[in-house]
Amino acid sequence: MTMTVTPSHLLTLALTRHRRPWNWTLHFMGLVGFALTMAAHSSLLFAASLVLFGAGFFDLNLPEIPENRWIRFVSSAVEWEKNWVAAPWNWYKIRRFIICLFITGITLWALWTRDLAVLALIVAFGYLLHVRRENIDGGIDP
Repeated sequence: MTMTVTPSHLLTLALTRHRRPWNWTLHFMGLVGFALTMAAHSSLLFAASLVLFGAGFFDLNLPEIPENRWIRFVSSAVEWEKNWVAAPWNWYKIRRFIICLFITGITLWALWTRDLAVLALIVAFGYLLHVRRENIDGGIDP
């Protein structure tokens, strides 16, 4: 008996495995490795980041990660990702997607050119967004 594998089946399998804590951690470390690759211009680091990212799609059969700050971060990130994917495409989501693509492009360019001023501005902007979110959660109207 043969089983037909369709692209949608592969995508569903990849998303299911991506949402497991160990797999998500490998994908995250692969992206961190890719960012370091952009800054270091290293083909060896690029290969290592691809291996980490690709390993995140396998069935790892590892024990559960004990409850700590990292697993709470992973759980909230996976939940945010599931909610974002499930949300319908409206102008708000399209605008946020375009802004994220723009910021990602600038970050990749800054990493490739090793422009520390732009990287510092990106980190400062991210921290200001974090402070704004904490203020809103605390009841302070910006």
